[in-house]
Amino acid sequence: MMKTIILLTSTVQHQAPIARLLLEHNPELRVCCARNERDLTSIEPDVLREARLVSFATDIAVPEKILLQLGYDAYKFHAVPLRYLGLLPPPADEDDADCISAIAQSMAIWPDARKIVGLETLTISNTTAEVERERLIFARIAHLFWRMASLIACNVVDLPGVIDHRASQRPAFALPN
Repeated sequence: MMKTIILLTSTVQHQAPIARLLLEHNPELRVCCARNERDLTSIEPDVLREARLVSFATDIAVPEKILLQLGYDAYKFHAVPLRYLGLLPPPADEDDADCISAIAQSMAIWPDARKIVGLETLTISNTTAEVERERLIFARIAHLFWRMASLIACNVVDLPGVIDHRASQRPAFALPN
């Protein structure tokens, strides 16, 4: 039984609101917060065996040793500056804009085993100030997490991928802007 979610964030300010959101969906969970690799490696193996790991808006690498010891899957919520195949192109008048995708991706040792489990896109004008750009990207990642929080907190099986080469329909968690 999944008892713990290990929450990996780069700032302590993100931990409390994310933990509260997860606990709203599953009050019996224990949320263990980590901010770096040292925090992750200090978690007891018994805790890892009954845990899922969630990396939120951080580039901190999760050691293979941790991924192998997890009893449940691991997911990374982050943004990438690209558009995934199958999504509509931006309107013609947005040629001066960048498309950013906020994705929830399973974490695995083998790259071929990783899958996209949540996806949202955002188009940002190239004239947008850097601070506003970062705020918009973070808001999209947070929105994706908010939509998927129930699945993360309550679902003990691996989440299905939203990009399936055999499917022709857009799944529920893949939303363009």
